[in-house]
Amino acid sequence: MRVLMSDARLAVAVVVLLSAAPLAQTSKRPIALDDLAKLRTVGDPQVSPDGKWVAYTVETVDVEKDKRDTDLWMTNWDGTEQVRLTATTDSSERMPRWSPDNRYLAFLTARGDEEHKKYGSQVWLLNRAGGEAQELTSIKGGVADFIWSPDSKRLALVVNDPDPNEEPEKKDG
Repeated sequence: MRVLMSDARLAVAVVVLLSAAPLAQTSKRPIALDDLAKLRTVGDPQVSPDGKWVAYTVETVDVEKDKRDTDLWMTNWDGTEQVRLTATTDSSERMPRWSPDNRYLAFLTARGDEEHKKYGSQVWLLNRAGGEAQELTSIKGGVADFIWSPDSKRLALVVNDPDPNEEPEKKDG
């Protein structure tokens, strides 16, 4: 367990250093309020089962829209290659989790049309071989947390109760 924690700390340090590199190249001057919006928040590093990649989240701020956005990225262990996995502007992704067989990366997001977003966050799946993310769940109330089974064939979900006020057909009878 101690080895995994030190691996995760090292992964966070690598990701933080990589995201700070562009800021270090600017000339010296006092930090202004506008600079804070340019900072990216890196979090939730997850080391792949084979130990070659680290998936993580990057949160940015769009000052004009007064909105935060979080996307998924991954970097190889030595930090020489970074890959942006998601690039959505209408939803944020969080909780990247590798399948134990290293073939998939699952995550939570509330994507889709407005009707679908009412369901809340759902589990989506990225195949490591490539392609678009596929929605795995569609549960009213949304998914709060999940974990892979050791054989990578199932997920255990923690789901939220749906809001009964948003289902008027069930109120009447």
